Amino acid sequence: MVLEINVSLAISSQDLAERLSEILAEMADVNILEIFGPDGAKGTVAKQAEQHIIIVDDRPAAGDIFPKIDSLRNSYPQSPIFVVAADPRPEHIVEVMKAGAAEFFFSPLDPQKLKGAVEKVRAQWVRPGRSTKGSLYSFISSKGGLGSTVIAVNTAAALAMRRKGGVALMDMSLESGDISALLDVVPATTIADIRKNYHRLDFALLQGAMVKHLTGLNLLAAPKSPEDSENIRAEHVEKVFRLAKNLFESVIVDCTSMSVNDCSLEVFKASEKVFVLTDLSVPAIRNASRLMELMQKKGIAPTKIEVVVNRFIKGKVPTLDEIEESLKKKVFWLFPNDFDSTISSMNRGIPLVKCHPKTGIAKNIFEFSDKLINPLTQGNYRGIKGLFGKAV
Repeated sequence: MVLEINVSLAISSQDLAERLSEILAEMADVNILEIFGPDGAKGTVAKQAEQHIIIVDDRPAAGDIFPKIDSLRNSYPQSPIFVVAADPRPEHIVEVMKAGAAEFFFSPLDPQKLKGAVEKVRAQWVRPGRSTKGSLYSFISSKGGLGSTVIAVNTAAALAMRRKGGVALMDMSLESGDISALLDVVPATTIADIRKNYHRLDFALLQGAMVKHLTGLNLLAAPKSPEDSENIRAEHVEKVFRLAKNLFESVIVDCTSMSVNDCSLEVFKASEKVFVLTDLSVPAIRNASRLMELMQKKGIAPTKIEVVVNRFIKGKVPTLDEIEESLKKKVFWLFPNDFDSTISSMNRGIPLVKCHPKTGIAKNIFEFSDKLINPLTQGNYRGIKGLFGKAV
């Protein structure tokens, strides 16, 4: 299949624009949609057409290249940006590429290199997509402080320690992600860096942006500062998780408490199960009911949504029956209360399934991870046993 490639030129130099047009005109099925200046004075890229490539010039007269790239990345996240520059310094090339440029060319242009880069983009657009294979499970708590991040981290660690297949842990609490602290890692790259290089996001880039933890899990961290999350959009999230499900057998995602926005909806859509976490408090149970109702209004199937209870203590009020009556849904799993082991694990930066594997809560999380892999093996067991060892 031959794809027509649409190229837009953000070029301030008329001579360079004409030279680019001459080279591109020699190629079959390449359309130049519009020539416009970097300040937008000569128009903007045609929104109605697919933007396959945008070419910009990096010269003193054209202004600062970095805000220009950032603006184009935000407006056209799927479009590779080619930069034509006169500055040959290696450190400048590195900074331009890190800012989000897909290709870097020197002026005067080498026609064959430019044509080769265009054909490379054409091949990427026509390449058939791969079908997903991995299972994705997301966690969202009905209010802050319930321990959703702890459960997500330890579930991913338990899966990684027991399974041969790859396990990914994604921090989608974009403004306040704590997973890096719980794992005692300082990631060099985050999902914000992927957003900047979204145009060339592939399996290698995604895997390269992740941190390999001692438990075997692969972490994609949240942005380092809250403002870095502002330009992360649903389309970025959708592609990240589509690729992740091809790369890993299990993907665990920790989401922001009580947040149902465009980004989290993409996570929920990709999920095999969405675990809404509550505890035994009335406000948390009430919020869980509201959260599930909101997700269903946004198109998430009720069969995807499961309730899990953290810090469960037998005999406390409300009872399990009262919780299920209030939520009109059977609870999927019960995590026991173990404050001391959990705090010790968090302070050490080691998942409790790794540093306290013989505790009741660690064994419980291993059993929970087993149920995710083989749902039928646990039967009616939900993490807590009642009188005479029967499942509650």
